[in-house]
Amino acid sequence: MSIIRQSSVPLFLVFAFWPLSVMADLADNLRINQIQFVGSHNSYKQAMSQNHFQALTKRNPTAARGLQYAHVPLIDQLNLGIRKLELDIFWTPPWFTVGHVQEIDMNSHCATLTDCLKTLTLWSRHNNTHVPIWISLNAKDANIAGLPKPKRFTAAAFNTLDQTLLTHLHGKLITPATIKVNERPAWPTLAASRGQFLVILDEGGAKRDLYAQHWRARPMFINVTRNHPAAAVMIINDPVRAMAQIQTLVQQGYMVRTRADADTQEARSNDTARREAAFKSGAQAVSTDYYLPGQSFDNDYVVKIPGEIRCNPISAALLSAERCQGPFE
Repeated sequence: MSIIRQSSVPLFLVFAFWPLSVMADLADNLRINQIQFVGSHNSYKQAMSQNHFQALTKRNPTAARGLQYAHVPLIDQLNLGIRKLELDIFWTPPWFTVGHVQEIDMNSHCATLTDCLKTLTLWSRHNNTHVPIWISLNAKDANIAGLPKPKRFTAAAFNTLDQTLLTHLHGKLITPATIKVNERPAWPTLAASRGQFLVILDEGGAKRDLYAQHWRARPMFINVTRNHPAAAVMIINDPVRAMAQIQTLVQQGYMVRTRADADTQEARSNDTARREAAFKSGAQAVSTDYYLPGQSFDNDYVVKIPGEIRCNPISAALLSAERCQGPFE
């Protein structure tokens, strides 16, 4: 008769000596809604020119303060572990120009959407085990007094946008039709979705409704409420006010993007309450302008997850510790 002794070795030390391949296999079985990671807000953005910034400061100092941020190039962000990117696009036929505010805040790391996508797919080919990278797109066509009038996003513009995405992300897209086969989204495992992209149209109102008319045939997810048949990925910006709402959605299988900071306010005051609420909410993508510390305001405000990706505190809360040990990539 053999006697099995209970090990006195702490569990975390057992995991520490497991082969990385075994730990990666455990992570592979997670669903993509069961992780949490950091994204960048207006990821393409370089600093405004001094002339435009000074002119805006005289006219609207609050707006100028809110735009006083910039990002490193997209590839550098991906190498830092950023897995959610945000691009603002203008319809300038035959392509889509990337920028924030027409004329005054258009300095971008990639001038067109095509340029951005080529950069991302090049990085993806060389790092093909990455977890799915989220890309959200704002379709910019608002009129601003004193600035050039942008072209409207019509049905034809959205069709061209779809074709641009399908051309440059061919074979690498997670699409609404593959996810919404039942009432709630059915997300793939990490193993089945490595090297892929998920694109969201971050719009409401008429533009969202226009795009949603044929959502099953579209490459982009849309930001709709959970009673809409296309509901899968949602943009909820304020994790403090919407904490309970986000947690409920995540528990029900939806994916959410929220913001840890906005308009440079939290970074200026080193206020971490919104950041902590964002992580606690369980939103899968936590967006920030400050994934690098000490960028502008002489403090250590930063939004970061140790190891860049972790098990989601809400949707993976009941998983065993070994399944959440990582590595995730």
